[in-house]
Amino acid sequence: MVSCIICNGQFRGDAVFGPHNIFGPHRVFDLRQCHRQMQQQAATAQAAAAAQAAAVAGNIPGPGSVGGIAPAVSLSAAAGIGVDDLRRLCILRLSFVKGWGPDYPRQSIKHTPCWVEVHLHRALQLLDEVLHTMPLADPGPAN
Repeated sequence: MVSCIICNGQFRGDAVFGPHNIFGPHRVFDLRQCHRQMQQQAATAQAAAAAQAAAVAGNIPGPGSVGGIAPAVSLSAAAGIGVDDLRRLCILRLSFVKGWGPDYPRQSIKHTPCWVEVHLHRALQLLDEVLHTMPLADPGPAN
């Protein structure tokens, strides 16, 4: 049996499924969970971008959005989600024998002697569908 360290961008609770030792057969990717995560992150990013655009235009709705920095911080964090962040949900990285990450001397998988990166085709297709079904933001009237 070969030790395998695996990482993908799917979330489990509040933490990214980071490098973990895998021995024997294990499920390491859940397509349904990945699809839900894509939809949620894409919707959150779109809502954050719309709220930021409204704030820039001076249309700040609701009493909770005035006088506090917390809404602005969470909006800017959500607006920072891009296509590459969503694409990472569709990738598995596997290292054989050697680990990487904050608990190892190797901070990146690229510093391990033997590793592969797997791009999951069906997950990438679902991401394409999620991005194409997102409504386009209304740019408003041109000045």
